[in-house]
Amino acid sequence: MKKPWVIAVMAVMLSGITAAQNQLENPGFEDWEDVLIGDPDTIREPAEWSSLKTSDNEQLSDFAPVVCERSADSHSGKYSIKLTNVASLIVANGAATNGRVHPDLNTDLAYMFTDTLDSRWNTPFTSRPDSMTGWFKYTPQGEDSLQVKIILHWGYSKQPDENYATSWVGMAELFSSVNNGEVWNRFSVPFTYLNEGLPEYALVVLNSGDREDPKAGSTALFDDFEMIYNSPQTSIDKPVVPSGFIFAVDSRYLVIKGMRHEEYTNAVVRDLTGKLVWNGSVSSDRIDISSAGLKGGIYLVTLSGKGDDVYSQKIVLP
Repeated sequence: MKKPWVIAVMAVMLSGITAAQNQLENPGFEDWEDVLIGDPDTIREPAEWSSLKTSDNEQLSDFAPVVCERSADSHSGKYSIKLTNVASLIVANGAATNGRVHPDLNTDLAYMFTDTLDSRWNTPFTSRPDSMTGWFKYTPQGEDSLQVKIILHWGYSKQPDENYATSWVGMAELFSSVNNGEVWNRFSVPFTYLNEGLPEYALVVLNSGDREDPKAGSTALFDDFEMIYNSPQTSIDKPVVPSGFIFAVDSRYLVIKGMRHEEYTNAVVRDLTGKLVWNGSVSSDRIDISSAGLKGGIYLVTLSGKGDDVYSQKIVLP
């Protein structure tokens, strides 16, 4: 949950530095606070983040299971955030956000949002990072997958709801079904920018399960988020193309450029809803995805493999 005095200090700082190289608030999940959810019950949430228990629906919050916890299993420092899918009336997805949760028993109607009218539920952010990195551990059940999504935007925004995409400045996203529950894996997701302006807010969505079909018991730990900047930040800057990236030759082949393909053993392709559309091995810098029969459009490709790194990037199939 947000600390109002932190927001006030940030507002003063941002008023004088309109193009600062921002970082997320409490990105290492070291600061936690007790939240009163009903006399005498309290839970613990990371400062500047929130979960189902502090949603905008108090009746559902009271009955919602605890899906967000502090963990002493950390990549660095003392703590990380632990999200778990919990079976109740439905399987509640382990979820956290730096905005606010709007829950619904009909999961198609649930979302997370930036509340521009209440500083507890928004994160001011006025720069254009090239990518975001972080660390995770994941123990999925079945074919579950975690999600990290970052939307840089103007004004009110919510996710998932692409009707609000007109307010987006840029976004980055990671899906992973890698079962690495014993090892911290590093991820790196580049931002895709939709225009040349500066954002006002960053909305981060974390899930330990697939949004449409989360599996009970899937557990994800996250730690040490960091925004990476490779270029000066001005309102007319265009993002720098990363030294390593993936591009589509056509709808049949992807090529890994500027990265050692030997570091990766598996590739996953998802559509923009998060649906898995292709999964296969990586044996060279050229990946044959022809068996998927994909139509032209935007897809998310995730590489994982021998080392700690998980690389995720959007690609456009012609």
